[in-house]
Amino acid sequence: MNKTIRNICLLGHVDAGKTSITEHLLYLSGQIRQMGQVDKGSTVSDSLSVERERGISVRSASCSFAWQNGTINLLDTPGHVDFSAE
Repeated sequence: MNKTIRNICLLGHVDAGKTSITEHLLYLSGQIRQMGQVDKGSTVSDSLSVERERGISVRSASCSFAWQNGTINLLDTPGHVDFSAE
């Protein structure tokens, strides 16, 4: 049994689609049953109220899901320069 672990960090400018990609991957892996939308404030990785209200990530969020014969650990990072230290 060859179980692999992959750690992936999504980096990009604000509004590049990092949180949307995270949501799609969670949905495709079966980790969530319904995809949320950034504009509606219903994504898994944007859990703070300010993130849901403004539609931007303020904190990094980590998610894990099974994929094929392994696990993927995904880090969704903020894109706005004001939160780059996060």
